Amino acid sequence: MNSMTEDKPAKWKRTGMQMLVGALVGGGVMAAVLAVAGSDLLDAMGPSRVALGAVGLVYAMMAALVGFGLAAPRAGAKLLNVADAEELREERRGMMRSTVTMAALGVALVLLALARGPGFAAGVVPAGVAMGVLLIVFVAGVVASWRWRNDFDELNHQLGLEGCFWAFCLSWVLLTLWGAADFLGWGAVLTPIDVVTTLSAMMLLGAFVAIGRRGMMTR
Repeated sequence: MNSMTEDKPAKWKRTGMQMLVGALVGGGVMAAVLAVAGSDLLDAMGPSRVALGAVGLVYAMMAALVGFGLAAPRAGAKLLNVADAEELREERRGMMRSTVTMAALGVALVLLALARGPGFAAGVVPAGVAMGVLLIVFVAGVVASWRWRNDFDELNHQLGLEGCFWAFCLSWVLLTLWGAADFLGWGAVLTPIDVVTTLSAMMLLGAFVAIGRRGMMTR
């Protein structure tokens, strides 16, 4: 019992370090992206488009980190929340699927944020291209999910359901309050792009909640 109690702070310390490294990497990438984009483009995008692009970058960065872990298991085991390099090798197939999914969704969201549209003539991506990529990602996701439906074990299947449940609940609460505030004229304008951003962000947050509730954040 004592050893288990003593091991908890070590696990949380490791998780904290992983989150710190992730935050530093994410901050560096965001700073680089902002520098490349330039203030003129960011001002033209406005807060809603910038937020959507940021969520897309989070998906892309997570895909990059997991991809790095799969390419270099020994180093990746120290960065990702796994026991050792052997666990990464054993879970390689499933994690590769997650990496591709996150990367594709991240790219689609960034393209959507940069797409030309009403009020954003400075968009660097044609609207048709952004919508086409988004549709391809969705169709590919449906097909892949159907083909892989029997490849998930019971734990991963349950985690997926719990993640979707939490994503729905969090999205419902946030969008309902936000929409009500907008409807009542309280200055909190809710635009279609804000809905896309919220749903995408809550999908990610819901997955973390489901994993955290099962104690898998401190393995």
